[in-house]
Amino acid sequence: MILVRLHRLLLALLVGWCFCSLARAQSLDLSELPPRVDLVPHLQLLLDADASLQPESALQQADWQPATLRQLSRGSTAAALWLRLDLVNSSPEPLTRWLALGNPRLERVELHRFDSEEGWLLETQRAGMAYPPSVPLARGMDAVFALTLLPGEHSHLLLRVQSRTVMTMQPQLWQPLAYLDQKLLDDLRYLLPIGVTLGLVLYLLANTLARGNQLLFLLGLWLGLGAAYDFAYYGYLRRYLLPQGSELAARLPHLLGLLSNLVLVVYMQVYLEMRRRCFWRLFFPACAILLIAFSLNTLFGDLRWSIAISALFLVLFYLVWPLALIQPWREGVPYVRAFTLLLGCVWVFTVMRIVATLGYFHTLGLAVLYAAIAFKVAMAFVLLYLVARYSVSESRHLEAMQAEWLVAQQIEQERLSQAVRSRSAALRQAAVAADEAARAKGELLARVGHDLRAPLTAIMGYAGRLEEAEGTLRQRALAIGRSAREMLALINGLLEYARIGVQPDALLPQPLYLGAFLRSVAAQASELAARHGNRFEFRLEGDLPDVVALDAKRLRQVLMQLLHNAAEFTRQGRIELLVQTRAADQADPQALPQLIITVRDDGPGIAADQLPTLFQPFQRLGAGQSHQEVGLGLAIAHQWVVRMGGSLKASSAQDQGTTMRIWLPVEPSDETTIAIRHLMRQDSRLPELRAEGRRLWLVDDSPAVRELLLADLTGQGFIVTTLADGREALERLSAPQQQAPDLLLTDFRMPGGDGLAVLRLARARWPDLPVLLLTSAPEVLAGKEHGFSAVLAKPVSLAELRLTLARLLGLTVEGEA
Repeated sequence: MILVRLHRLLLALLVGWCFCSLARAQSLDLSELPPRVDLVPHLQLLLDADASLQPESALQQADWQPATLRQLSRGSTAAALWLRLDLVNSSPEPLTRWLALGNPRLERVELHRFDSEEGWLLETQRAGMAYPPSVPLARGMDAVFALTLLPGEHSHLLLRVQSRTVMTMQPQLWQPLAYLDQKLLDDLRYLLPIGVTLGLVLYLLANTLARGNQLLFLLGLWLGLGAAYDFAYYGYLRRYLLPQGSELAARLPHLLGLLSNLVLVVYMQVYLEMRRRCFWRLFFPACAILLIAFSLNTLFGDLRWSIAISALFLVLFYLVWPLALIQPWREGVPYVRAFTLLLGCVWVFTVMRIVATLGYFHTLGLAVLYAAIAFKVAMAFVLLYLVARYSVSESRHLEAMQAEWLVAQQIEQERLSQAVRSRSAALRQAAVAADEAARAKGELLARVGHDLRAPLTAIMGYAGRLEEAEGTLRQRALAIGRSAREMLALINGLLEYARIGVQPDALLPQPLYLGAFLRSVAAQASELAARHGNRFEFRLEGDLPDVVALDAKRLRQVLMQLLHNAAEFTRQGRIELLVQTRAADQADPQALPQLIITVRDDGPGIAADQLPTLFQPFQRLGAGQSHQEVGLGLAIAHQWVVRMGGSLKASSAQDQGTTMRIWLPVEPSDETTIAIRHLMRQDSRLPELRAEGRRLWLVDDSPAVRELLLADLTGQGFIVTTLADGREALERLSAPQQQAPDLLLTDFRMPGGDGLAVLRLARARWPDLPVLLLTSAPEVLAGKEHGFSAVLAKPVSLAELRLTLARLLGLTVEGEA
């Protein structure tokens, strides 16, 4: 321990002796200095090639030498520079000075202050882009240190400077107020051209949005990146966006410079049309790819290596690309001369900066600085002038093109008007002819129908009288009547088949309850099937829509024709009506869900060679069949199905029955679109109830249904509370202190909660409450333990509804349904 302390004491004495020798050689008296002092003549410099020396070991080196401006501007280097300086305060007052190195892009700067008597290290300060500012008032401007010396104090300073970016310095000693005043002037010098450039950028972007011009956008982007590069180069990015210092603060200036050159390369390739020039169409894309690679390496890789390599590349690039302007100059490309002059100035100052990066030129001199500022302002106004001239020229060209287009448009419009007039006249004549033909055809059909039906009606009348006789005469009269009825059915089929062509748009789709419509068809089919001892089955499969828009008359006609044929050709067998649904194709936004209606029987079947012509008119079955006449029924049914946008197909096997299947697109709808006359079933006589004072809740999402039921039920003496949907009903049932109604009448499918949800909540609160369900699809609940007191199908029969309410509530009925 004693040897260690002795070694430290000897080292301190040696350091003190070195500083005493230095103080005698070049001490600066702060009391005698002007507001600004250039420190280059007063500094000693030591080059630390591998950046490994500590302050004490650096002082012991023997190769200290006087500093020069060239030695302080080394460009991109991995070495560290050591600077030493001696200060003294001979005044009777404390003095404060700021030591500034004149470069905001230095990365790491350390100031070590030693005691002049003992040689002890008094303090260490750090500045640069990697550290927070040591002097808050000078934030982001330079690497600045605040030095305060007491009266008679003698201090020795040792500075260590290391930077992966460009190492250029112009050390100065300032009075604080003088330094801040000077920086205000510098801000004006630096920010004025940046502001003018940004104004030009905004103008170019506005023109880009208005005109959609690619060149204006690239020019604005290039100028904007150049302004951002200057903003970072002079330290304003560090001052305003990264005040605490970071790795990004060191990388961004060089990255913005590379991106600016990248956009310049793209701009030149587009503006000078380099794609049609053999060498340059490969040169500029290759340069763009290299600049992108250098940019990525600057952002994520070794910064010093990226700066050095990219600087060499840019020197070569800026030496080569001026040759690309020779051929466009000769060809007289618009504004190429002004563009060449402008890029020549850009070339000069860019090369100066690149050479400074390599350490061969010092760009911090005032002459170069002022020249660069003047050039940038001039460049901005020249560009503004060129863009304005370009915009005026483009506007004139556009106006000329618009004038030519208007003339051509007028000529084309006159030609089209003449063509439309002549075509309209031809179409009017064709329409008149078609109307006359249709009217004539309709009149002919009406006349023929009347002329054919009249004698048949007379024959059927006389045959009906003769059927009252007895014996052989009666049998002959029955045969005459049967033949006359078959002839009348054939005539009616012929007339209807002909009318389909006369009235091609005879469909009238209307919203209706799909389930009720199918049940009514099934009821008629059941009677048809029973005539020949057949068993009829009706099934609904899948989630069918409650309400659809279709032509009920035509679809009923088609289905009854198919069911009639099945009943006629089947004896003591089975006839099935099956209805299924297929969801719409999600890939096609115009697609509709489809109904698949199948009529199947187990009759004798149809031969395979007769199936292709089954739906053609005037076709007969083979001679081997017991029923020879097919008639026009299937042809008419097929035409109506096709007219409705669907398809009808048949399949059969000999002696194994026939299957007719319809694929029909349907448009789902809702109850609000159903005509009021179709919401209720018409009853010849309605029973009257005595329901004075009975409270009833009505839940239905159709306003029309609610209004009809409300009017009828209040007329019977009920006190009715209407609820718009399932959500409102559930909220009402969940409300505390709610008095129970005498009966709850609810729809099944509703937004916010279906009828089952309403039933469960109602029974959970009032177990004995009668709940009556109205639904357009009672088949959904068939065979299930649903728990409803009763289920009625829509459209509702008021007579059936009143009798059901009377049964559930024990009401007196006056009259019968």
